[in-house]
Amino acid sequence: MSPETLLAMRDPLGSPIHPVVMQVLLVVTYVLHIFFVTAAIGALAVGLYGLPRKEDNWQRLSRVAIRLATQATGLGITMGIAPLLFVQVIYDPAWYTATTLMGLWTTLFIPVVALGYLFLYILYLRGNLAGVGYVSLALLVLAGFIMHSLSNAGLYPSRWVEWYAPGGVVHVTGERFLGYNLSRFAALIFGQAGLSLGVMLLLFAWYFQRREDVPQEFLGFVEEMARKALRFGALLFGAFGLLWAFTQGRELGLAVPVALVALVVAALFYLHADKARRERALSTLGLYLAALLVVAVLREGIRVAVLGRMGYSALQYPFVWDWGSIIYFVVTALAAVPVIVYLAQVLYYSATRREGADPPAKVEAFGDLGVRLLVGWFLFYFALGIYVVVRHL
Repeated sequence: MSPETLLAMRDPLGSPIHPVVMQVLLVVTYVLHIFFVTAAIGALAVGLYGLPRKEDNWQRLSRVAIRLATQATGLGITMGIAPLLFVQVIYDPAWYTATTLMGLWTTLFIPVVALGYLFLYILYLRGNLAGVGYVSLALLVLAGFIMHSLSNAGLYPSRWVEWYAPGGVVHVTGERFLGYNLSRFAALIFGQAGLSLGVMLLLFAWYFQRREDVPQEFLGFVEEMARKALRFGALLFGAFGLLWAFTQGRELGLAVPVALVALVVAALFYLHADKARRERALSTLGLYLAALLVVAVLREGIRVAVLGRMGYSALQYPFVWDWGSIIYFVVTALAAVPVIVYLAQVLYYSATRREGADPPAKVEAFGDLGVRLLVGWFLFYFALGIYVVVRHL
């Protein structure tokens, strides 16, 4: 694959906004996506582990973890749409080539995710079908591996022709996984699953510590499990991160930054685990989101460096300011943020008040503002659509 061919594969319409904006949004939205995805996998694993245990604390934690896994999976799927769209815009030659080369798995990705979520929801509703839970876990991990392979295959333009026609014979079935690195996958999924689970359990203990109907002894148990999850996740991330550095990292000439990030993040959370307390759960969350941002920047840095050697730079992607799309994006964000803040406030105050009690007046006022903004958003949406249709008649 020559540099000229790679550049010629870009969308001639270009990006609707400067590519640096797309690149920043890609990194930021990936952080939210991977946080919920790994939290779901970690919570489901712990829930299945605790399901056959007889101790009351384990039984209760198992139910909590399975419910957390169900909610986190939905959030992970929703948050995953954004980084995928940004990748398709500024890295379309790599993305669409990878999805074509692995066409079977690209096609199966949505059914695999849907079935994994369906089985997980059955486990959540029934609570005692461990076999269903293990099938769900396997399907969700498979979905993660499919996306990992698609992302990784885009890093090897020099192998695309070889993968497409090995030995000069065109291979069109698309059933092979290409470009994957098991140590990278294990670090970013299993290592971060332990860390995400630890953070989520700390947040759970912090959230319910003021509720009289939740035993403090159970919250202490959850807090201790959170510390163990942080230590275990740190060890996994460090070990597999080093393997990633000495395999793909060395192959791509980026072993040092990969190893450095793996060791720093692993050491940071292994040491932090001893000091992790429910009272400081929000601080731990902030620290973890910062660590995920570093990992996301590392992933993007690898892509930039590897494709840059082929003469491909996302920052040089052609673009035309599409003000309709930009205004639509900004208005949607302005309408969504107050609604999300309102829901967060309702969740927060529900932990401090008896069941059925109304939230404070200021929270209700914020909710009224959110409703008005949503109505305004719908009016704007239809007005913009009508304007575009009429303009192109």
